[in-house]
This record gives sequence, C-alpha cells and structure tokens, in this order.
Amino acid sequence: MGKSTNSSTGKRTLGYLIILFVLLTLIYIVDEISSNITTTMQPYVILDLFKIPGGSVLSDEYASAVGLFTAISMVSYVFMLIAPFYKALADKFGRKPFLILNTLLMGIGMFICMISPNYIIYIIGVLVITFVKSNDMQVMYIIETAPDKHRAKLCNLTKAIGLISVALIGVFRQMFYTDEDLSSWRMVFLIPAIMGVAVAVICIPIVKETPVFLKKKRDKEEALAKATATEVNSKSNTESIIEEKAVTAEATDKKKEKSRGGVKNAFIYIFKDPEVRKIMIAAFAFALVTGITSYYSTVLEVSESRGMITDNMISVVLVVFPFVNGIFTLICGFISDALGRKKACYVFSAIAMAGLIIFVLGTQMGWNDIVIGIGWGMFIGTLWSITDTLVLVMPSEATPTDMRASVLGVMSLLLSVGMALSIIIFTVAMNVIGTESLGIVSLCICIPLTVISCLLLTKVKETRGNDLNAG
Repeated sequence: MGKSTNSSTGKRTLGYLIILFVLLTLIYIVDEISSNITTTMQPYVILDLFKIPGGSVLSDEYASAVGLFTAISMVSYVFMLIAPFYKALADKFGRKPFLILNTLLMGIGMFICMISPNYIIYIIGVLVITFVKSNDMQVMYIIETAPDKHRAKLCNLTKAIGLISVALIGVFRQMFYTDEDLSSWRMVFLIPAIMGVAVAVICIPIVKETPVFLKKKRDKEEALAKATATEVNSKSNTESIIEEKAVTAEATDKKKEKSRGGVKNAFIYIFKDPEVRKIMIAAFAFALVTGITSYYSTVLEVSESRGMITDNMISVVLVVFPFVNGIFTLICGFISDALGRKKACYVFSAIAMAGLIIFVLGTQMGWNDIVIGIGWGMFIGTLWSITDTLVLVMPSEATPTDMRASVLGVMSLLLSVGMALSIIIFTVAMNVIGTESLGIVSLCICIPLTVISCLLLTKVKETRGNDLNAG
C-alpha cells in the first residue's frame, strides 16, 4: 500500500514538473515577444501616432518623431535604478507572486500599447513592459525547481524556444498589418497581450512556490522559534552571561554586515579591482554597439521605401531571424565553454559584425529576404551572447562570492547606461544624416566600437575555470 502511495506521489510530482515547465516556457515566450514587439513595430507606431505626412520613414518629420519618441522613452532607463529593489521583494514574499504579476503586467503593457490614443499612453505601456521584463522570474523558477542534472539544459531549452517565438511577431504582422491602414499595427499586439494575461491567470491555481524558497522560509521560521526559546530560557541566566552573549552577537552581526555587498560597495569594488574594472570598460564600449537593435525595423522600412525590398520580404525577415538567433545563442554557449570567455568574445564579435554587414548590405542592395534575416539573426544572437559574457559571466567568475550579486546588479545598470547612450547616438545620427543612411551609419559606429571593445578585452585575464567558491 505504501509503495503504491509513493509511486503515485512520484507520478504527480513528475506530472507537475512537466506542466510547470510548459507554463514557464509560455511565460518565456510572452517575455521575449513583449520585449521585442515594441521595437519591431516602432516605425508603424510612429507613422500612425505622429501622423507622419505621406507615411514616409524617409521624411524629416519621421526623424524628428523618432528623436522625441526616444527622448521620452529614456524614462524607462530610470526604472532600471529601482528594478533591483523590486526584484529583491521576491526574497521576502516569494517567487510565485512576482512570476504571476510580471507576466500579467507584460500582457497589460501590450494592451495599453494596443489601445493607446497617443504616443504618451503608448510609452506608458512600453514602460510597464520594460520595468518587469528585466526580472526574468521564470529563469529563477527553473534554477530553483529543476533537478540539478537537467538545470542547464532546461534553461537553454526554454530560452531558445522563447527567442524563436519572436518569429510570431512577423507572423502576426503579416496577418494583420497593411500599409493602407496605418492603425492596423494595433492588432499585432492583440494575441500576445491576451496570451500574457491568460498565462498569468492559469498560473494562479497551478504553480506552486519554489522548493528552495519554501526551505529558506522554513529554516528562518525554525531559527526564529529556536531564538525565542533560547531568549525565554536565558532569563534565568546571570547578567554577565547575557552581556557576553550580546557582545558575541554584536560581533557576529558586524562580521556579517562587513561581508555584505550592496550597491555602494559594488561600485567601489568594480572601479578598484583592476580585472573587474577592465571587464567593465570593455563591456561599456560594447554596450555602445547595441543602439541599432532599436532601429533595425526602420532600416527595413527605409529599404522598402527605396524599392529595394517588399513588405512581404520584411515579414519573411521577421520570421527568419528569430530562428537564427536561437540557434546562435545555443551554439555560443558551447563555444564559450570550449574556447574560454575571451576567445569566445573575439569569435562572437567577428560573427556579429559579419551578420550586421550582411543585413545592411542586403537591405541596401535588395538581397534575398532569407539572407537578410540570417544576417540579422547572426548579429543579434552573438551580440547578446557577448553582452551576457561581459556583463554576467566574466564578472561572476572574477568576483568574490559575497560581492557577486551586487556586482552583477551594478554591471547590468552600467550596461543600461551604455545602451541608453547608444540609442541617443543613433537618434542624433538619424536626425543629422537622415534615416536613409541609417544602415551605413550603423556600420560606421558598430565596427570601430567592436574592435575597441576587443582590444580592451586583450588586457583582461581569462576567467574560465575560476573557482566561484574561492572568494
């Protein structure tokens, strides 16, 4: 009888894990689509909400609108300052509430964008999405729920599916958007928005809190109960013993406080430690390359306006590149482990620049849409792999354990500053030179900065193989 019960429990546990990872994958899909849809649809949103004369992305009015749109959107980067504090609430209240809340807000943010009567309301929707998308609570769920031997595989698998799902934006664009009706861009947001809200609601009764958080909570409650019992018993002790314990406890607290990271200490450590400082400088230089990712759809629209590609070709590009992105993201992980972090970054940089050149020349010369999509997928897949390596992996492997989380938080903040600056650079270039030359301008900006980042990286020591428990 007992054997049957255990077997049944095991089956239920396995069944729950399967359902959980299906839901987490769906959340990853909502996350990736909501993160990319506002960038992909940006030209059509601007043409509609700013009432651009003739609906032309080549006009001065479009370039000016992009500048204003970008300036207001910079508010989203201010949110990055409070995002770490919001994410830290999951340590106090649990992972589940924020997994559901983040997913729900992604759906609501897309709904706000869809129904926005003007660009101010649209940007509010963008801000809602931006605030929650960086939390990646589904990743924490995988890490804290998956069996140890399958953790990395499940993380990579769900991420790859999420990246490939971005192709759905191209599918929805082809289904709903027409040049004759500029407001038809709104319908592209409909299905992803419904999906975000629906998945969040489904998770409420099904998803359970992670075992890691529950264990931590139990341990804390047991420790509190033990401390209370000790306090009651200690009332019968002499005053000298109490004072001795108080001194010991105070010394312990000071030791713990000293070992804590914190944002201030992390900033000091990054700029004081020579290795981490060099990684940070190389990462910041590379962050300046990322601005073009906000305007690739404008490059495509410019190419269409010049008669080099068609609207159907743009839809094909938007479907093709996410698949290539997912494939390169998976490959990059193996390359990084095989060659080491520095050599991998050199390889990734070469592939990224080759992909960007293919994309730009393809749009300039009217190459095959699949080739253009492959080029952009190569660029995006390796671009964010370099970013992950310079901002997350190498700093993790070069930082002591008690400083690691704080340092990674500050590195992500510095990356956001670099990305914001990069967007400003591209926006200014667009207003000075015009949108027609945006593709060529991107090569003039990205290639030199990538070379500089690689040269800076030569001064950094290899971090692969560092013992993460050593410090």
